Amino acid sequence: MSAEKQETGAAVVWALGLVSLLLLVGLASVAATAQVIARQRAATVADVAALAGAQATGDACATVERSVLANGMELADCAVDGQDVVVGVASAPPAVVVRLLGFLGRVPLPVRASARAGPPSP
Repeated sequence: MSAEKQETGAAVVWALGLVSLLLLVGLASVAATAQVIARQRAATVADVAALAGAQATGDACATVERSVLANGMELADCAVDGQDVVVGVASAPPAVVVRLLGFLGRVPLPVRASARAGPPSP
């Protein structure tokens, strides 16, 4: 047999390998982007809730909880520190992250963020 006949179909194997690699990199990029967006959204919800709590006239943590729930997150913690309100929020990780890490045999952590708000310093 000549060398040409032994290498017949080698390009197909290389092409399949390259396509698989590109799909894996693309999926990892989508998962990373989804995680960053979820983290930013959690930070925004925490900021808004902390500001709402700082401006509340009654129970600050009740106002914070309503704000967090209205934005589709879970209230992890709320504390009033003097005139400041400290808020922590959490949410489930994006589905694509859960699936990718599940495929790799890992469990993703929830997305968390915290914020502090109060009156301006003199």
